[in-house]
Amino acid sequence: MAHWFHRNPLKSSKTAKFELKQVITNSDSSKICSELRLRREQLLDILTSASASVDLVESEFEYYLKLLYGFVFDLESQEKNSKLRYLGKFTWTHSMLGGDGYQSSDSWYEVLNMVSNIAIWYMKRSAFLSSSDEVSDFDSKNIHTALRKAAGLFEYVSQNADKVGIIPQATGNDLDARVLTAYKQQCLAEAQEITIARAIELKHSSKLIYSLANQTSKVYEECCSCLDGLDPNTFEKWRKYFELKKEFYLSYAYAYLCEHLLSNDECGKAIRACQEGQDHYKTSASLCVQYAKSSGPGFVAKPEDHLFFRRIDPILVRHMDKARRENDFIYHQSVPSECPSFEAEAEFGLASKIDFNYPPRAEIWTNLSYKAFDITKSDTPDFKPPQKIGKIPLVKEKKVYETDRDPSNLSGCTIS
Repeated sequence: MAHWFHRNPLKSSKTAKFELKQVITNSDSSKICSELRLRREQLLDILTSASASVDLVESEFEYYLKLLYGFVFDLESQEKNSKLRYLGKFTWTHSMLGGDGYQSSDSWYEVLNMVSNIAIWYMKRSAFLSSSDEVSDFDSKNIHTALRKAAGLFEYVSQNADKVGIIPQATGNDLDARVLTAYKQQCLAEAQEITIARAIELKHSSKLIYSLANQTSKVYEECCSCLDGLDPNTFEKWRKYFELKKEFYLSYAYAYLCEHLLSNDECGKAIRACQEGQDHYKTSASLCVQYAKSSGPGFVAKPEDHLFFRRIDPILVRHMDKARRENDFIYHQSVPSECPSFEAEAEFGLASKIDFNYPPRAEIWTNLSYKAFDITKSDTPDFKPPQKIGKIPLVKEKKVYETDRDPSNLSGCTIS
């Protein structure tokens, strides 16, 4: 594997029946409800496989939201709530909270959970693509795009989570601002990992590589801080992943800072930078062991066995050997006790989210079909926040192929 990514489980959901027989008054309104029920089940089934076609997932997702439009927005303006907003019944688990289902009548609860589930699928899709024997340039671009799309989806959920409000007895749920920020920043950091691998493969400047690696480490550090205050028994494995990646990319940053300093005839500082990189590598090696033993959702893995982890040590050794050899023969500089700082901030390769916007309504949503829902015949709407209703079955995610072969090049990317 060229890259190794931690992934949390998909969200599970009970069937949403859209049974509004007492409310619907014509064939169009009846068709909307039956089509919503069918399309929702199809979409959730497709998401169980990370190898599913992106085009298929995106088209099914978009069409489901178009069909759901009239339950979310008034047809005249997205600034107004639909009269149907609270007529459904939607039950979802949350990715970090096991099989506990939380139910709400709010259509916005459905939208935000479905959007975040699609974002998690994009993350799983990126991990699937990175697990092939050789990761092509085309695959790398798709991984990068998938992660940026996921970040945009998490941002959309974050911007609209206040519409649903606080979910009682569900600290660390998927609408929690801390969890959403952690997910979004994780996606952006992982997208930058793809850029770093490409920069190394194409032999870009050491200054560009160390600045981007250092900035990526900072993003993972921010992810760690997002999980502060959340149950360590639940969030430990995810936190260890962030800590591991933070230390790992610091070791990368110092390895290439060493190379940069050496090219500027600052051999003593180069040796000191490489020593710092080796220290961070040792810390990340320890965190690999801790990650494997930690509690919380996520697959069992030994990161230290993956190429993504093993490939940095030879770089550090090579740079250190060169710096010491050149210092002994040419420079004769003392090695400072204080590690040199990163002078350059990353300017290139920084990942940005791809914004998500709710799609326009399906053609079947007309003023006539909207009026055909007679809410005077409905039960009293339930405006309560999402309530815990007990356990529901977890998603049975389809196992996908993962290679145990090392790619034939350093980064794992094949440039075509």
